[in-house]
Amino acid sequence: MTIHHIVLYKFKPEATPEQRQSVKDSASALGSQIPAIQSLITGETVYNALGHGYDAGVIFLFESVAKLNEYRPHKAHLDYQAFSAPYIEGADKLIFDIETA
Repeated sequence: MTIHHIVLYKFKPEATPEQRQSVKDSASALGSQIPAIQSLITGETVYNALGHGYDAGVIFLFESVAKLNEYRPHKAHLDYQAFSAPYIEGADKLIFDIETA
């Protein structure tokens, strides 16, 4: 079983290109900071009329729900959330988890 933890977000209009890149780089670094993460990918949205305006996203892979639950309270994850919060529209995040065999 693999858990896909998918996070889509919108940047605040005032976020500079450098701040946006810093948020994406920080998300990418979580893979080396949190052992529970099996792998992750980050990227910017490719235009889609049904995309609801999300700018970027991260897909994390975990080997189990238990590993996902280890990730959520991890200090590196909480630090990332605090770091990225000033640049991301808080109410416009979409987070969901799916399980695959």
